[in-house]
Amino acid sequence: MLGMALIMLTISTFIGDLPYLVLGLSFVVGASASILVREAIAPTSQTRVTKIAALLLLVVSVYIFTGLLKYVY
Repeated sequence: MLGMALIMLTISTFIGDLPYLVLGLSFVVGASASILVREAIAPTSQTRVTKIAALLLLVVSVYIFTGLLKYVY
């Protein structure tokens, strides 16, 4: 799922179209939430690194979403 998000964000970089950016960011939010739930249920050997990466992706994508609100209102 993170791979699909990276593909969508790459497409939005080259095309510059807002729907691709929103779709890619929503994939990142979903994948990050899924990773955090998976690590809470069944921790792996690299739990700390995985949680930090998922939280970082989640924070960055939510920050960009809030920046996109100026296009909506």
